Order: sequence, then C-alpha cells, then structure tokens
Amino acid sequence: MATRAESAGFTLIEVMVSVGILAMVSALLWGSFSQTTKTMRKIESIQDRTSQVRMAMERMAHEIAMAYISDHEDPTTTDKRTLFEGRSRGGGVDELTFSYLGHQRLYRDVAESDTATVMYFGESDPVDRHKLNLVRRETRRLQPGDPRRQAGDTYILCENVVRMKLQFYDRQKKEWRDEWSTVSADGQQYLPWRVKITLTVRDERGSEVPFVTETRTMLTERIGWTPQ
Repeated sequence: MATRAESAGFTLIEVMVSVGILAMVSALLWGSFSQTTKTMRKIESIQDRTSQVRMAMERMAHEIAMAYISDHEDPTTTDKRTLFEGRSRGGGVDELTFSYLGHQRLYRDVAESDTATVMYFGESDPVDRHKLNLVRRETRRLQPGDPRRQAGDTYILCENVVRMKLQFYDRQKKEWRDEWSTVSADGQQYLPWRVKITLTVRDERGSEVPFVTETRTMLTERIGWTPQ
C-alpha cells in the first residue's frame, strides 16, 4: 500500500518555483553566451582590421622597394615615363606616384609590360562620404602623362583610414623629407634611400592607432635602361 508521501504529486507552488529557477538559469546562460559571442565578434573585427592594415603596408613596402627611374628620358618634356613623386597632404593621406619593376600581366593580348606606374592616394568612400579610403591605382604599362587617365586598375587598399604620412630619407643630405620629386626642375634626380610609412586608423573604441613601417629602395640611382 502506497504511503501519502509516495502518492503525493508536485504542488502548483513547487512547479512555479521550479519554472522560475529554470528561467533564471536560462537567462544567466543566455547572457553569458551572448556576451561571449559579442566578445568573439569584436576580437574577429579587430583581427580583420589589423590584418587589412598590415597587408596594405606590406604591399606598399614591397612595391616601393622595386621603384626605379631611367636615364633614358626625353629632357625636353616634363611628362616622364619613369618618376618618383611624393606629395604631402597635411593631415590627410599623402600621395605617392612611382614607376616600378613589378607589374604582373593579367590580360591576354593587351599591350602590357613588366614595368608600370603605381599610385597611392586618399579618396572618399563611395557609400559613406564621411569615410576616407586609401586607394591604389596601377597602370598597365609606362606612359607619359597623368596615370589616372591611363588604362589601369584601381581598388581600395585600406578602408576607413584617418591619415597616411610618408617620409623620404635623403642619403646624400642625410635628412628626412616630407616630399620628393624626380620630375620637377629643382627636384631630386635620384630615389630616396628609405621610405617611412605611417598609416593611422581608428580602433573599435574610436581611438586613433598609428601603424609604422619602413622600406628601402633597391635602385636609388638612375639606371641605363629604356622603359618598355
């Protein structure tokens, strides 16, 4: 014969207390899971951002190292096919235009060469005009004139930057310069020995974070080679 304790079921109060405890535990577990997910997403966002900046700087450093200028240029014209020109833009993105020996041929039956002109410059984001992007443009071959008007490819190298500062080391005068030009009448007729790149972006808290790297040009003097 079953006793009273064995035959009794759960009362309404006991069920309500159990449901309340279960709801509290579920809420705590969900809050912990939600916070962990947010933290993981933030860490992934930081890693992606840092990776994008480092890849952009590594590419610039690699390409600047392959810059060169030729001794076979028409002295009567200001439009040179080989050049190295860095322009300071104050608190914005400094511009750099140079000829280099690293062009890769991507199109069949197109007049291209192993040499080309590369440009780095700042441009407002096409979607959000308040954002500034670091943009790279490469022509498909060396030609005199404005590289922006020549056939080539343009794409965003790094999104949402604050500024990019370029500095050029003049080994002959043993000083750092904010600008460099091999095409102006009073400019340098050789390349900078080193180039310092300082790229500043905003972190997840909105603070400005600078990334700095340096690269060395391999061919500082003019070479006796006719660009193709």
